[in-house]
Amino acid sequence: MNEERRRWIIALGSSAVLILWAGGLLFSHGACNGPRDSVVKPTPVAPTPQALRDTPSPTDALEPVPLERIQVTQGNVVELQRAVLGGTHFGIEVPRQRAVAPETTGDDVGLRFTWLGITEPVIPLASGVARQQVGLKLRAQDGCNVIYAMWRIAPSAGIVVNYKRNPDDRESGECGNAGYTTVRPRFMEPLDLLAQGEPHELRARIDADVLTVYADGKRVWEGVLPADALTLQGPAGMRTDNARVRFELLVPRETGTASRR
Repeated sequence: MNEERRRWIIALGSSAVLILWAGGLLFSHGACNGPRDSVVKPTPVAPTPQALRDTPSPTDALEPVPLERIQVTQGNVVELQRAVLGGTHFGIEVPRQRAVAPETTGDDVGLRFTWLGITEPVIPLASGVARQQVGLKLRAQDGCNVIYAMWRIAPSAGIVVNYKRNPDDRESGECGNAGYTTVRPRFMEPLDLLAQGEPHELRARIDADVLTVYADGKRVWEGVLPADALTLQGPAGMRTDNARVRFELLVPRETGTASRR
């Protein structure tokens, strides 16, 4: 074998070794990165309108109403902070309590309350039912024209929304229990029976034609208000029947005049 042929064979062998080494290196690098590159990252999903409605709506966004801004239309409230001017914590011991906060919007209202038991005596409603309940007034035009979101305690527990519409009457003595319509929910969750001494929060809010009720920060009722209910104009307020409670009435921080919708 001459010298030139020997050098050619050596060069060819060296090239083959380099090719094999480079191929092994590339294969090793691909084996390490391949599984990592093949992982499919999940695409973020925007929250749906339903999920947004399920977001708790705490009463922290509302502020307590002082006594001088509460107009008691039936019954009476007891101020529990007598030493504090403009106190906001009140007690109810009478069977029937009705109140409004004039010059507030009637579309958003809340209540922090603690139920302490049944009043003595118990007075049945005009319908004859001896019901125990705590609730909110929305667009409280007067005693005969108002929307209610009530947390019923007994004889059964749950949220009930109804409105009272009597265009020709103003005082509750004129209309009695006439003009009530119960609003059917498109969404509702059951509530546990209230326990005496436990604090709770209730909030009701109207957005366009939809009324949503929250209990302890959780959406528990939602429904569409009929057209005649939406014609009501008035402030926010609260109501109790045969329930001893301690409470704060809550309204939006930026309050305006009564709803004009």
